[in-house]
Amino acid sequence: MSPHPQFAAPPLYDVIGLGFGPANVAIAGAIVEKWGPSENTPEHASLQQVLFIEKQPEFRWHPGMLLPNSRMQISFLKDLATLRSPQSPITFLAYLHSQGRLINFINRGSFTPTRKEYSDYLSWAADFVQKRGVQVRYGEEVVGVARHDDGTVEVRSRNVDTGEEFSRKSKNIILSPGGTPKFPPALSVLAPHPRIIHSAYYLSAVDKFFASISQSSKPLRIAVIGAGQSSTEVLLDLYTRLNSRTVPSDCKHELEMIFRKGSLKPSDDTPFSNEIFDPESTDMMFGLPSQRDRHAVLREYNPTNYSVVNMRTIDSLYEVMYHQKLLDDIKTRTGRAEDSDRTRITLRPYTSIYAAETASADHVEPSIAESVRLTLHGIHTRAVSQSSYDAVFCGTGYDRDSWMRLIASSNLADYLGVKSTNIELVADSEPLDQGPLLLFADVEDAGVISPVSSRSTDGFSTPPTPATPHSQHSKLNLETQVSKVRISRSYRLLASQASKSHTEAADEPRIYLQGCTQSTHGLSESLLSILGVRAGLVVDELCKT
Repeated sequence: MSPHPQFAAPPLYDVIGLGFGPANVAIAGAIVEKWGPSENTPEHASLQQVLFIEKQPEFRWHPGMLLPNSRMQISFLKDLATLRSPQSPITFLAYLHSQGRLINFINRGSFTPTRKEYSDYLSWAADFVQKRGVQVRYGEEVVGVARHDDGTVEVRSRNVDTGEEFSRKSKNIILSPGGTPKFPPALSVLAPHPRIIHSAYYLSAVDKFFASISQSSKPLRIAVIGAGQSSTEVLLDLYTRLNSRTVPSDCKHELEMIFRKGSLKPSDDTPFSNEIFDPESTDMMFGLPSQRDRHAVLREYNPTNYSVVNMRTIDSLYEVMYHQKLLDDIKTRTGRAEDSDRTRITLRPYTSIYAAETASADHVEPSIAESVRLTLHGIHTRAVSQSSYDAVFCGTGYDRDSWMRLIASSNLADYLGVKSTNIELVADSEPLDQGPLLLFADVEDAGVISPVSSRSTDGFSTPPTPATPHSQHSKLNLETQVSKVRISRSYRLLASQASKSHTEAADEPRIYLQGCTQSTHGLSESLLSILGVRAGLVVDELCKT
């Protein structure tokens, strides 16, 4: 008689993936391909017990920014599998065929799907791999990991609704943490706040915001922070929403876009520049002789994706603002105002946020719980001013450093040589103690040599998902020691030399990192461009005995 289920020994997993976003869906797809076309997992397969743990209750991909008619900025061919295996069952074309829309998509005449359609494709792929035998535990948050002497890694998770905790062991783990919404420092001390909203939550939060305000309220004043793709899309969507709200005569809603640059910059999506996202460019980046060289390349290609806006969106915003000026001139000449002209957009370039505070309901209209008062600083003029807003929307990117805290708080820290949460990845071909290369230093920009962290700004090639790829660790923060961790070309975090000398290679757990390796592997690492190729590299190595 088989034992009662509650006393059955938990399985030893071949792979546990932390997170189930696009990166790990691509991993799951590559594993399913290894299994072959059979509906059942082959007994001879090297990876049979596969589990992914995801905090969200279901598969979601940037639901806050699935704005009407918003488009991807990459070709549909850069999907979860095509660049690795065009015959894969989880390509975008396979999705279109399964949904009966392939010929319609062809007739559409565009290589770029809408963001809504691409989100549905990713959800379809997540369902597909589960039907093929990949296990996914939604609604669980990973709270800890621990290395065991037998070469396995324990993964502890907690049900986000019930608080029930689980412990599972695996021979290999894949960290794919995704991005955490990032606010400007002055606003981060107030967040979370119902009037300070990140673009990651835009669609659900903006509906709640407008629902909390009566239609007869005073004109609204709203700030949008940032100068990237998501900030600009949020600005245009707010403009549409505000123009549909009544406003007293001779009054207008106010929309202010606040950013540090002098103007909105277009993304460089020209063919030669786009080659930086090719798989061969990853080989080039990883093979460079030093971090200094990688930082120089990252800096050069920053305009391809970070804090930039595609030309179609820029043209749309400029058209809106030109029409705004036209209506102003018509009113000046004729004295007649159009009823639909209810919102004024103002751009505030070269402006930074020095401080922020909330104002109590006593100082604002009762229908609005609180307003947000910003102290603004002119970067060049040094002028300081204060402005109050009914809401502040931030398109200021994402942090991708949660994996650092997870590693640093576990005994994997000793195994990997981690001394703090301030981790710098180093290519395994490069010495950990390599000093600065002074040859040609006189022609290099000093900003190039600053360390690169796992952050991403408002780049929407993903979109966005996701902070600048070269965010600096402070050189003056002597209290925080930088821990250098070696990583392989196949995205495996490697044991420190001290740990390796006491550990047999066969006993080493294999820990892979996805989406946080821009400093060693290049700009495409937090984007969708090479998901399929990257997944193939990782799965091929996992299948090796």
